[in-house]
Amino acid sequence: MINFIKKIRRIDIIAFFVVLVISIILLRSFNLQYTEYERYAGFKEKIEIKHYPIKTSRGSIVDRNNNVLAESIQMHSLIISDTSSLLKDSKASEKVKKLCVILDMNFEAFLKKLKKRRNTKYTRFKEGRYLSSKTIEKILELDLDGIYFEKEFQRYYPEGEVTASLIGMLKEDKNVMFGQMGLEKSFNKMLKEEHGEKIVMIDKDRKIVNQLRVVNTPKEGKKLTLTIDTRLQYVAYRELKKQAIKVNAKSGSVVILDTTNGDILAVANYPSYDPNNRRTYTPARARNRAIIDSLEPASTIKPFLLAAALHSKKVKLKYEYNTGSGRREINGKEYTDTTNNGILTAQEIVVKSSNIGSIMMLEKFDNKIYYDLLEYVGIGEIIGINFPSETEGQLEHYSDWKKLGQNSHAIGYAFKTSPLQLAKAYSVIANEGFVINPRIEKDKITYKNKQPKYKNSFSKIKNIVLQKVIEDGTGKKAKIDGYTVGGKTGTGRLHIKKEGYDSKNHISLFAGIVPLSLPKLVIIVVIDQPQTKTHGGSDIAAPVFNKIATDSLRILNVSPDKISDYQTNVLNNIKNNYTLKTLEVPYVF
Repeated sequence: MINFIKKIRRIDIIAFFVVLVISIILLRSFNLQYTEYERYAGFKEKIEIKHYPIKTSRGSIVDRNNNVLAESIQMHSLIISDTSSLLKDSKASEKVKKLCVILDMNFEAFLKKLKKRRNTKYTRFKEGRYLSSKTIEKILELDLDGIYFEKEFQRYYPEGEVTASLIGMLKEDKNVMFGQMGLEKSFNKMLKEEHGEKIVMIDKDRKIVNQLRVVNTPKEGKKLTLTIDTRLQYVAYRELKKQAIKVNAKSGSVVILDTTNGDILAVANYPSYDPNNRRTYTPARARNRAIIDSLEPASTIKPFLLAAALHSKKVKLKYEYNTGSGRREINGKEYTDTTNNGILTAQEIVVKSSNIGSIMMLEKFDNKIYYDLLEYVGIGEIIGINFPSETEGQLEHYSDWKKLGQNSHAIGYAFKTSPLQLAKAYSVIANEGFVINPRIEKDKITYKNKQPKYKNSFSKIKNIVLQKVIEDGTGKKAKIDGYTVGGKTGTGRLHIKKEGYDSKNHISLFAGIVPLSLPKLVIIVVIDQPQTKTHGGSDIAAPVFNKIATDSLRILNVSPDKISDYQTNVLNNIKNNYTLKTLEVPYVF
């Protein structure tokens, strides 16, 4: 026996095992083919191997305090994988009727859609997208064949109409979502997600039974952090909307700018729309007028005229000008003031907002000095905050100003600026000559010049002239208890192409700085075409500034800089509202 085993060659052992393995395979094949045929007959038809997307979310947009302004929420959408099964019998038809009731669809119209896609394995429809969990439960109770639910990301805007014109919204094209307008559009490349892909085995109910391998790894979009403060944005929009409705204005805008670093804290526009409901959208409601529209700044430009005049050394604050009776013809055109001001100092020309005095002042020095100052503060120059269709405004070279154009430039006409550009210009006054470029993206490094220009001129404008406008001039309704405020009103006539300036329709403006002792905020208010008897910036725009600034200072915890006035007002409020006539508990032991 031992000798027999020794005679067996290694090759014989290998051959034995090969024959054994082949026999086992043949036996199993026979078993599957004939013995267990019925068990595995439908397996091939029920299981499918396919490429399957790995969906991920678009980057969120948040404010400076990480409050969400736009985010993608995972939802579920109804997909019909087998339309024929929904059309096969009366029982299925009754279930489809109930489905239409749940999704608020017309049954007959839906049936026509299904018949047109009878042989389609993937049918998605608008009413079946982004369903709530309760709706999904109701659909599952119907026990319909040939349907399943697919994960999708829906864009959601928590602040709705308050931030709509700034954030924008998405548009879908061939199942791809991209930014249609606003920051969603300009930062689309940064926010855009990259879906992944995997190879999976799925059953007849479209459920994944096995993941074979990942082809591409998904990449979420990057988060965009803005300089916007949602609290101030809400306050700005609330007060703007309230005033626009009250005076029946066509539209309005508000910009709040942090003078210390150029951060744009709020950009509000009215009318607006709800980006969560596309039915409320119209191009006019989506327009961000504060950034993409330009207007003639009217009397809000007069502080810059005086600053240029002071810089020329040919004008001083106490120099006097005889504005006459408030009506004067200059170079063949009549100019008027709202009142008979008579003799005014250069300072009073701005405080009283005299058009005649402004024109007389510009005649005293070279146009180039005025032009250079306007250019320095950013008039006619695009800011570059990466917002779609941002306007650069309009400022013609001083050599192109004709005599009539010179007069118009003196009173804020013949050139254009956006509310955001005007905010930047006033921030230069607040910073006494330092230029800090506004930014909307918090992580972006902003430009600030090292050496200020026009420092002495802007210092006088800020600390003397603008404060006088609030205390004794046209801006009294912008005054805030406990704070020093500086600002300028403006009332511009609306220019209509081919018709000239409209004497009935106006734009009311106010530009303000607060607090003056240590500037923190510049706020620009624009109300377009108020339908009221009074349409001046002093009556229409200045009160809006007052309300927005008061709440903003409180929210930002900015301390009052007129302590004595503030304490007096608090004491008066206590005396008026909290005086105890008798003590209910005279003694406590």
